[in-house]
Amino acid sequence: MTLAVLVLRRSYLKVLGSLIRTGLDRGHRVVILWHDGPTKPGERVAETDLAHWPGAERVRYEPGDVAAQLARLGIDALVSTELYPHIAGAGLREAFAAARRAGVRLYSVSYIFDSAWTDPDGYALIDRTCYVSEYQRELHWKLHAAGFTRIGDRATLEAASAVTGLTMLDQLAVVDPGEARRRYGLPADRPIVVLMSLKMNVPDPWRRLVWGAGPKAWRVARAVAAGRRNLVPDILHRPHYRDVVAAVRRLCDRHGALLVVKCKQKNDDPAFLQRAADLFVDDRYLWPYTSLELMAVASLCVHFESGAVIEAAFAGVPSISIAVPQGHLLDMYADIGGIDELYGGRPGSLQNYPGVVRRVTPADAVGVFDALDLRQARVEPAARASFIQKFLGFDDTKGSQRILDLMERQ
Repeated sequence: MTLAVLVLRRSYLKVLGSLIRTGLDRGHRVVILWHDGPTKPGERVAETDLAHWPGAERVRYEPGDVAAQLARLGIDALVSTELYPHIAGAGLREAFAAARRAGVRLYSVSYIFDSAWTDPDGYALIDRTCYVSEYQRELHWKLHAAGFTRIGDRATLEAASAVTGLTMLDQLAVVDPGEARRRYGLPADRPIVVLMSLKMNVPDPWRRLVWGAGPKAWRVARAVAAGRRNLVPDILHRPHYRDVVAAVRRLCDRHGALLVVKCKQKNDDPAFLQRAADLFVDDRYLWPYTSLELMAVASLCVHFESGAVIEAAFAGVPSISIAVPQGHLLDMYADIGGIDELYGGRPGSLQNYPGVVRRVTPADAVGVFDALDLRQARVEPAARASFIQKFLGFDDTKGSQRILDLMERQ
């Protein structure tokens, strides 16, 4: 089989890297179709990013001529992360339909839970939509019930989809904790607290005005001018982002732990984060990727309702999820809904799962960290097993193998 792996953003290599390796290990011809066009900060693909997969061919993606390009390359199957949104957004429905009529099979792999919000029309074009868990698949069908009803009955939907697990977590199988510590200059005898920085560069008034840069008086004036007087009490009386980070720093100092701040270029990280950290690191590596390597050595993960909760749980690391407002996501998915399913904060939800992840408010966060005993922070095995069954589907590192099994059978 000749397999094309479409890489549109650098982070897609986290999701698809193990699939590339699995395809090569099974003796298939693998072609990485890579795109270096405009994208989010820090997400532009460079050809040097592909060096971890030396057995794969590297071909620059030609979206304007994709059907002919796939034919020239002799592609049997093409896989990408969230494939249908790319096809629809780039106006490539007919081009990919033509490729499919010519015999190319199309597969879409989920980037965490994003597939739950995609248009059901993708089922008509893509051979298989691969979900992380049965929960995610059922959520997608529920959120788009009317659209899926038009497509067919449950048997039809099941035939066009599969539950395969989260392929990005497959990389944990190749992480050596000792080597990871050496790679980042972290001593073997110190606990590690990983703080995943908050994405500040989003259109959310609370983040910009309550936790944004500048003196309180200036932020109050901005809030009033923007018609956001309701935020003034939080600006004046609630802990700021820097106060929460300082409390995490104190936690580390009490326990002789190192504070590793995992940042992203697109997060617009404030300078106090770097000053507080023993190590301030971005997405430096793709294989194994940085966040997962850090989870392999962490004693605690602190995040802001981030997808890092999944990486931490899978690696057996307890996490604290600080429940910042998600107004930008609520606005983005207002017509669909479902964000509350993942960020609503109910016990048993993704960001509030007792024994796995503890949800705290920004107002309470400083007190929580000042009272926390790092030695007592742990994941409860039964809770972790339940969390993984619901949200991740499988407690292994074989998602890429399951997807390739599908391709080889069809």
